[in-house]
Amino acid sequence: MEIRERMTGDALILDMRGRFEFHTTPHFLATLDRVENSGCQKLILNLREVPYLDSAALGLLHFAHQKLMRLRGHISILNPQPHIQRLLESANIPSIIPIHTVEEQALLVG
Repeated sequence: MEIRERMTGDALILDMRGRFEFHTTPHFLATLDRVENSGCQKLILNLREVPYLDSAALGLLHFAHQKLMRLRGHISILNPQPHIQRLLESANIPSIIPIHTVEEQALLVG
């Protein structure tokens, strides 16, 4: 998985590309550590180019949510593909992490 970081206003947007799965865990956790060390409190995960995620990725989303909550921050998901959206919904992720289809909406959270 490739993760490109970009700041927009007070939010860090992670443009993620590729499969989000167990073997990408170290890369995602390292990115989360950089977010924590930067003091950023608004994180947006752009999943537009993520064609697949597994149960490990669902766990990482929950972990990221908890980490941002401890920092008094916010996390949002942006642009999941329809089948990824259904998977997120079946795992009840929208109850803890808002999902947006428009970047400007995600930027308003928090």
